[in-house]
Amino acid sequence: MTAATAHLRTPALAPIGDEVPERTNICSIVALFCALTGLFLPALVFGAVGCVEVGGREHETGSGLAVTALVLGALEVVVAALTLVVVLAPR
Repeated sequence: MTAATAHLRTPALAPIGDEVPERTNICSIVALFCALTGLFLPALVFGAVGCVEVGGREHETGSGLAVTALVLGALEVVVAALTLVVVLAPR
């Protein structure tokens, strides 16, 4: 295997002694992006999926991103609900 294709090895196929680089979970990245842009439903879904995936995979990071997206998504739900209550309240 050449140096150009060394990144294509999966952790299961890597020979013993080779270090496999950690990578950030894609669902966690998407969740944080959605949370920062105000898309709270996808942020909650991708954040939950990201938390589960990072917990079960040895060479992935991103649990902090996923948790941050979950917290921001939950805050956005609360703000949206309060906004609806205030706007639709009888006067």
